[in-house]
Amino acid sequence: MTLTSTRTTAVLVALLALLGAVGAAAAVPDARIAIDAVDASSSEPAVGERTALNVTLSNSGGSPAAADVTSVRLLDAGDGDDGTDGDDARDEATAVGALSAGDATDVVLWTRFDEPGEHRLTVEVVAEQEATGGEEDGGTVTVTRDVVVDVQPAEVALDVRTRALSPEDLRSDDEDQSAGGISVGGLEGVFGGGGGGLRANEDGEGEAVQSADSPVAVTVVNTGTSTADRVSLTAVGAPVGAGEGEGDGDGTDGDDDGTDGEDDGTDGDGETDPTVEVGPFVVEDVAPGEERQVVVDLGPLDERSDVTVTAAFRSRPDARVGAGANRTATSTVRYPPREGSPTVTDATVRTTDDGEVVVDANLGNEGTGELEGVVVSVAGADGVEPTPAGREYFVGSVGAGDFVAFDLRTAANVSAAEEVPIRIAYTERGVRYTETATVALPDTSDGAGGGSGSGSGAVGTLGTLGLIGLVGGAGVAVAGSVIRRRDV
Repeated sequence: MTLTSTRTTAVLVALLALLGAVGAAAAVPDARIAIDAVDASSSEPAVGERTALNVTLSNSGGSPAAADVTSVRLLDAGDGDDGTDGDDARDEATAVGALSAGDATDVVLWTRFDEPGEHRLTVEVVAEQEATGGEEDGGTVTVTRDVVVDVQPAEVALDVRTRALSPEDLRSDDEDQSAGGISVGGLEGVFGGGGGGLRANEDGEGEAVQSADSPVAVTVVNTGTSTADRVSLTAVGAPVGAGEGEGDGDGTDGDDDGTDGEDDGTDGDGETDPTVEVGPFVVEDVAPGEERQVVVDLGPLDERSDVTVTAAFRSRPDARVGAGANRTATSTVRYPPREGSPTVTDATVRTTDDGEVVVDANLGNEGTGELEGVVVSVAGADGVEPTPAGREYFVGSVGAGDFVAFDLRTAANVSAAEEVPIRIAYTERGVRYTETATVALPDTSDGAGGGSGSGSGAVGTLGTLGLIGLVGGAGVAVAGSVIRRRDV
């Protein structure tokens, strides 16, 4: 009995100890609060990028009581192990609220990273669990969860795209209509020159765009991983051909220095006076993947120019160290755009009995813009006399895809010359241009004098900007090369 009693007492003691252990386990509240997930707003955030971490918290459905979440902190891994007070927390959300049994909530924490690579962070949640019986049932719950964030190096990249427009492209009776490929409602401003600004409301109502003399559409795109701050635009134009020279087929002016001060827009010393300077104009910050579209008006511009648009900006990492707008991106556009394309077609070249050369041809327009005030004449060359002043052939206007017949007469020494240069002067978008095409003289190697001759299709070497002669149907095959100059 004594043994049995002793054994019974031992068993009872063991059972009581086991019940006490179970009761102690039931009183541990941190088994009820859980951090279900920690998701970064970007799978690969970049250095300097403000990154959000979405923390999902829950109170188990089997929890005996509600829990009041008092703090959610984001720490570098290990910061909480040394008993610190968390003053070095990257971010903290307080007074998150109570979670009943089975409830869940999301908390957003923010941070930035100064170095690339893997960063191990700790999310720490502190909650107060309500007592269900005695005071010993309640208490403070602290739950942690680690997360690794892979941070990429900061890439600062801004892309500037430019497109020449005409003033008419910004005028539309229907404000919801796209003008010149530009969504009027999508523009964020008209800067400089004669532009008076743009106002378009989200509902499509607003003032029409005021007149712009020389508009250029500028699109700024952030292709990097860091926000572009303090973006500003400037535009500087230089005469087309500045420093290149023209005239002998190799891109020079005959002196091989490209600085004749006449055809290349320079002052004779190689220095070029800008044809236009506008800006700077401030554009809003551009976040990674975003773009801004504006119109920069160059103002009155009476000389065709290569206009360089420069976007100056700084990145968010630059801003944190106090650096100014020390980064740039550029794009160049030729303004005004030339949409007309004059060409000489269906040319018949013949010599008369008295040695005069007669050119019967069509002046066509292969472009999409209208040619205005077109005048054709024979340009002087070795063995070819130019058209006397006042004897030029006035063609008039030639629309896109149209043609007008003309005839020219000149005296030429067919034994000394092989082709007749035809000067074509015209106006497009208010700018006067001159191009020269060539047509072949009849072949007189057989000793024949007058009558119609058969011309050669050989290409001359008057310029480097492209062939525009075409083969006529029933007439003589002609070909030509074009040299383009500015009348200044």
